[in-house]
Amino acid sequence: MAIGIVLGLSVPSDAIAQKTAPHVIAVNVQGKTQPRNRMAEMSIGADYPGTLIRHDSLEQLRTVQKELRFRHIRFHNIFADQLHVYREVAGKPVYDWRRIDYLYDNLLKMDLKPFVELGFTPDGMKQSDQTLFYWKGNTSHPEPAKWTALVDAFVRHAVSRYGAKEVRSWYFEFWNEPNLDGFWEKADQQAYFDYYARTAHTIKAIDSQLRIGGPSTAGAAWIPEFLAYAKTNSVPVDFITTHTYGVEGGFLDEKGEGDNKLSRNPDAIVQDVRKVRKEMEAAGRSSLPLFFTEWSTSYNPRDPIHDDYLSAAYILSKLRRTEGLAQGMSYWTYSDLFEEPGPQARPFEGGFGLMTPQGVRKASWFAYKYLADLGDRELPTGDDQTIATLKDGTLQVLAWRAVLPNQPVSNRPFFTKLRKPALTTPLTLDLTGLKPGSYQLRTRRTGFQQNDAYSTYLEMGRPAKLTDAQLQKLQSVTTDAPLISTIHVRAGKPYRLTLPMREQDVAMVELRHN
Repeated sequence: MAIGIVLGLSVPSDAIAQKTAPHVIAVNVQGKTQPRNRMAEMSIGADYPGTLIRHDSLEQLRTVQKELRFRHIRFHNIFADQLHVYREVAGKPVYDWRRIDYLYDNLLKMDLKPFVELGFTPDGMKQSDQTLFYWKGNTSHPEPAKWTALVDAFVRHAVSRYGAKEVRSWYFEFWNEPNLDGFWEKADQQAYFDYYARTAHTIKAIDSQLRIGGPSTAGAAWIPEFLAYAKTNSVPVDFITTHTYGVEGGFLDEKGEGDNKLSRNPDAIVQDVRKVRKEMEAAGRSSLPLFFTEWSTSYNPRDPIHDDYLSAAYILSKLRRTEGLAQGMSYWTYSDLFEEPGPQARPFEGGFGLMTPQGVRKASWFAYKYLADLGDRELPTGDDQTIATLKDGTLQVLAWRAVLPNQPVSNRPFFTKLRKPALTTPLTLDLTGLKPGSYQLRTRRTGFQQNDAYSTYLEMGRPAKLTDAQLQKLQSVTTDAPLISTIHVRAGKPYRLTLPMREQDVAMVELRHN
């Protein structure tokens, strides 16, 4: 018989007993391990360089790297006119790399490599006045000769400054969401393919080992066409990129204004990853890496679902189910210091980020924190909402309960009200292979009112501005403080550990021999 303890939430024991029998997850500490798939930490998104280069953004990014440890970073508009990269004097190009150098120097010091999105169009080579976003990135097709000369000069400068070996570890992606006419004039597919070919050949002429890919589309589009074009025209493709979000459009909020709603499809996000992987296999390019260079619950930069406690379990569920299919899922974005729709006016306003403009960590932050904390050797669990690893002699179990909420209305009215989740199946771990003796047990949680600053903010009445005391309160509820206890394991006996769980809960359990 297994012996053990129950570590609980503040819920009545009879309420726990009323739930169905627990789903038991067996973990053998002496079992065969495999390398942990760390694709979730491959990349993170950010706002364009005019925001990212600021002191406040870079300071938040340093905190990201200290706790979450991503390997690459991607953002729009590397040639933004705000960086004064390109101008012409007497009809001749003048390149100024100083601000890009400053930004890249800072990123590399944080162990963040660029995932370079090549675009948008500098004013000096635009062919129309089409722009988008608060910072007015020009998305007309650049004058072809000027564009390839800019790419050539930029890449040669990067290789000269950082060395060929370093730049070979970067990724170069051409443009962003060209199947949307706001991002690429008229969403002209043939023009995109032509410019991609020009860009790819330019980069490969500098160093054949530099990596170039695309098509960076919205909604997992254009992959078969892109690969067919590349094959027919002998155009290099080193990886595939596209985007997916777990939200549907076409809804109205309580005021009759346009809104989004969380997809009711349990395979949202995952089905797009599977689709693209199958398309790559059908094209004979299954060996290429696949990167979703943008993804999250919603493509709307002002959607309160981004702030909600639901996001932590949602992120873990989607990432777990896409391991082995995608080589990177780049969450969009690390911070609400993100000004495509203009600066965020309120402390919580549905921004994309894992962190608010004031540096308050959202529930989504802790999904990535727990993933980063996991060790590199994974033990089998037989459960798709649990990951078990070994790290320096410590057994770690990360578990979550991702459940689609009962959501009769669109996101804005639904996720701006306090919601108490229902109890669900407890987390029950049967642990075998443990040495007898005393162990320290550390349990951290994220979910409703656990590392959940947004629910506290709603309880405050959603103030437009935070007082110092209110900001301190929000920070105090997101310290990720563990519950620590001591347990005793008997020789030859399995150990059972049971934790009550609510819908959308995430639990990080760590057991270390004293």
